[in-house]
Amino acid sequence: MTTEERTAPDEPVTQGPDRRSTYAVAALVVVGASVLGAAALVGDGRMDADNLLAAFAMILIPSLVGAVVALVFGRRLLSRLPRTAGADPTTSRRIAQALRDGSTDDPRLDALARREARTRISQRWLLWLFAVGVLTQLLALVSADRPFTRVLAVLLILLWGGSAWYRWRGLREARRYLAEPPNRP
Repeated sequence: MTTEERTAPDEPVTQGPDRRSTYAVAALVVVGASVLGAAALVGDGRMDADNLLAAFAMILIPSLVGAVVALVFGRRLLSRLPRTAGADPTTSRRIAQALRDGSTDDPRLDALARREARTRISQRWLLWLFAVGVLTQLLALVSADRPFTRVLAVLLILLWGGSAWYRWRGLREARRYLAEPPNRP
């Protein structure tokens, strides 16, 4: 019996990321963003170099609070979410392939793929979020005075647009998959 055959649809995930590495990455992001923010305030002329430590602290403290809240509540929320694709990456790949192909012969895999398709359809509101992101960056691109701001706006437009295209493609796959009759044993 292979791993794919033993994976049940509602089997809990026993493997998880190492918490220490998650906390280390979060700390690096918070400290790095605070350093960049303080440097930007001082370099922009809004603050003098004597207040660099105060600017760093003003940016660091709210960032730390936000990171702690995100880590604590995010972990609780993620533990409550069901894992559709099963515990192993092979099952995830097979589900993605079934959604791309539009059907599968395995009834258990069909049930998991249908569940994933319903999840994708329930998240179609994200397309509107991506469209708003593109529009805000278009406004920033048109009204920008600095070349750096324009380059950043173009990069963000590409990021929002790519995310929207990827989500739209997944939504099309999900609708096509659910339009087919279910595979019953």
